[in-house]
Amino acid sequence: MQLTGELSKVSLPNLIQLVRNGELTGKIAFLNGARTATLYFDRGSIIHAEADGIFGKDALMELFLWASGSFSFMEDPLLNVDRTLNPFLPEESTDRLLREGMAYLEQKKYLDQLRISGQTILKVTDQARRAPKPLLAIALPILERVDGQRTLAQALADFRMTRREYVQAVYACLAEGLAVVVEAAVQPNQEQITLPPWVIARLKQDNVNISQAIVDMVIWVDRVKCWMYQVDSDFGRIIAELAKSEGSIDSAEDFFKELGQDSADYQGPFFGESMPGGVAVDSPAADIGAQISQQSKPSVEF
Repeated sequence: MQLTGELSKVSLPNLIQLVRNGELTGKIAFLNGARTATLYFDRGSIIHAEADGIFGKDALMELFLWASGSFSFMEDPLLNVDRTLNPFLPEESTDRLLREGMAYLEQKKYLDQLRISGQTILKVTDQARRAPKPLLAIALPILERVDGQRTLAQALADFRMTRREYVQAVYACLAEGLAVVVEAAVQPNQEQITLPPWVIARLKQDNVNISQAIVDMVIWVDRVKCWMYQVDSDFGRIIAELAKSEGSIDSAEDFFKELGQDSADYQGPFFGESMPGGVAVDSPAADIGAQISQQSKPSVEF
């Protein structure tokens, strides 16, 4: 059995469920630009994953973040395949991995909506002191290092953690109110700018980080300016081409001059009006009607 398709049409969870329900044995190869990944299944259960040099559970979790790319399933006896995942362990069962992967995707989307990046500054709240131990264990790597002044990139510069651990920790801090996003403190040698409250409220609708919201706004304005410049340039080019095409109008005027008229504008009397000699001008429609009437009379030839 062979399956091929696009992740934009068939999501990874649905694809895994399809292989699981069919209890298929083989591998799914993924391709997204220069990125590659492979999932191995034994009778419908995931036994190994690899993606961009990462293996095992972390590789599988990263695959859940792929929004696009192609896939191809091929049945394979799985000879000489490393088994980095044991489906008989409760924490590594396929159902458990599916739930964790979908939760990881939702956490990443949450941070993306808040525009959280390495330049974001977090400050610990009083809520962190009352957090339950399981939640605190996840968020502790962040809570121990943020101070309300350094960015996340600066605070975690000397600490090693996977992207999944980073996403889970930052998500736990923000979603549970253990930390909040704050603005960078103004340095003595920096110029301070005061914005009206309504401007700040509008910027926060796009990003709670005011500094990043202003940066995004400037980038957007520059893009609009470039677009308007291009439109203005295209409009000028169209006007120039229309000006060049005026020569074809002059040739049409010459045609009417050959007929004894100075221009294409009709100078004679309208239909039904009298000529200077007193003879009315018949309508062309009347001439055509007369011709049709004459032709419609029956004729017999011998």
